Amino acid sequence: MDRRRGGDAHHGCDAVDARRHQRTRGAERVAPLDARADRTASGEAHRQRTERAREHPKATAQSTLADTLPASVATAIVGRLGIDGNVLLAHFSRDDRRRLVHALVEWPLPVAGTRGYNYAEVTAGGVALDEIDPSTMASRVCRGLYLVGEILDVDGRIGGFNFQWSWSTGFVAGRALASGAARA
Repeated sequence: MDRRRGGDAHHGCDAVDARRHQRTRGAERVAPLDARADRTASGEAHRQRTERAREHPKATAQSTLADTLPASVATAIVGRLGIDGNVLLAHFSRDDRRRLVHALVEWPLPVAGTRGYNYAEVTAGGVALDEIDPSTMASRVCRGLYLVGEILDVDGRIGGFNFQWSWSTGFVAGRALASGAARA
């Protein structure tokens, strides 16, 4: 739900991140609150929160959470944990920091559904990368076929990553085709 990386403060987290970390608990589908791949390790999240406290000792727990989560979610988390969100990070206890990190990394949120295809930003899936030559983007299965962009099994965060992938793979394929045409 990191707003800087494309999470939507009004409608939930990035679908790709949520799907990547989704688990089934009985009939209920759940995803951890912090569904980002680089934050799944509790130790890493704890290190980051400790570093943040050292760098910004006069920031509050509430304001620090609100940097990466919608303010209403940050308020709900500290309230649910019984932590005073107005405590300065310099005075935040190790136990409270550990409970908060655990909640951020492991708190299961029910996956209630999607907003539908009309609102979809990214879909995952496509031609497997081992079926193409990455130096030319040529298919290893069908001679003369070049595959680029989102037809390949690659997904990226919202923020231009999929555009960049499409442009870069198109450039590689175009260069390969042009050099082949020059030899012909």
